[in-house]
Amino acid sequence: MEKILIVGGTNFIGRNLVERLIKLNQYEITVFNRGKTNPELFPQINKIRGDRKTNDIKLICGQKWDYIIDCSCYYPDSIDKLLDSISGKVKRYILISTVSVYDNESDKSVLRNEEAKILGCTEEESKDTSDTTYGERKAECERRLKKGNQPYYILRPSLVYGRYDHTDRFYYWLYQVKKQNEILVPNGGVQTFAVTYVEDLINCIIESINKEGESDIYNVTTFTKLSICDILNNVSQMLDRNPSRQFADSTFLKSEGISEWYNLPLWLDCDYFTYGNAKMLANFDLQLTDFNTSLVRTIEYYDQLDWPVPKYGISEQRKLELVNKLKDKS
Repeated sequence: MEKILIVGGTNFIGRNLVERLIKLNQYEITVFNRGKTNPELFPQINKIRGDRKTNDIKLICGQKWDYIIDCSCYYPDSIDKLLDSISGKVKRYILISTVSVYDNESDKSVLRNEEAKILGCTEEESKDTSDTTYGERKAECERRLKKGNQPYYILRPSLVYGRYDHTDRFYYWLYQVKKQNEILVPNGGVQTFAVTYVEDLINCIIESINKEGESDIYNVTTFTKLSICDILNNVSQMLDRNPSRQFADSTFLKSEGISEWYNLPLWLDCDYFTYGNAKMLANFDLQLTDFNTSLVRTIEYYDQLDWPVPKYGISEQRKLELVNKLKDKS
C-alpha cells in the first residue's frame, strides 16, 4: 500500500482530504501536525506530532513516503526544512498554494492563467507573520519547491468554501440571508471574483496523486466569475427568505473606514480577481460541482452547526449603523 504523508490534515481542506482518503482505503495515511486543531480526529490513521517550523520536522525522517500533500505551508523556511527532511525522492510533492500568489497590481487582466506574473518576496516578507504578506510568502514557497529535486504539482485554489470552513468569509453572506432582515451590499454586489468548492479541490488533489505527467502548476477554481449577488440570489431562493438589500458604493464604504474583503467579505472594488481553470479542466478528469449543489451541501453543514454568528466581517451593529446612514441620505 502506497504511503501518503499529509502535512496538516485536521482543519478544513486537510480534514476533507483525509476523510476522503480514508473512504478510498487505498493508501497508508500519516498526518504530521502540531495536534492543536481537532486532535481527536482520525484515531485510525498514523499521526506524527510536531511543529514544522522547528526541528520537529526531523520526525518525518527515516521513512519513505510515496506522496507528500502539503496543506499547511505558509513560510518559505518551513518548506525548506521539510524538503531537507525527506528521505530520498517521492513520487510527487503536492503543494496546496493559492491564487493570492498572483501580482494583481502589475496584471489586472481577467481570467488569468498559470503563466501570469506572481509576487516577489523579500527576506523580510518571508519571515513576516501578518496577513499582508500571505501572497508573497506562498509565492516564495512555490519557488523553493520548484528549486528542489522533488517531482511536484502546485495547486492554486481561489477562495475555498464548503464543509469545515472556519474562515466564515463565504458563510458571512449565507448567514445574512438566513438570519438578518437587512443586508448591506457593496457596489451593487455585481463585481466578480473566483471561488473554489472544497469538494472539487479535494477531487483535484486526489487526481494529482497518481496522475501521469511532469511537474506542473494548476489554478483550481470551480467558478471563475461569481458575484455577491449570485450568492444572495441563490441562497435567498433556497432558504425562501428575501431580506431587504441596502446598496452602498465604494466611496461611501471607504469614507466609513470599511475595507475590502476584511470588513465585507468577498467585496473587491474591481473585477480582476478572476482566474481561469482551462488548464485544469484540460488535464484532469474532473466533473466540477454546479453552484446550487455546492450551496445545498454547504447550507446542510451550517444547519448542523445551528448557524453560528460569523467571526469574519463587521458586526451586526456596525452594519445597521451604515444601513441607517444610507437611508438617511436617500
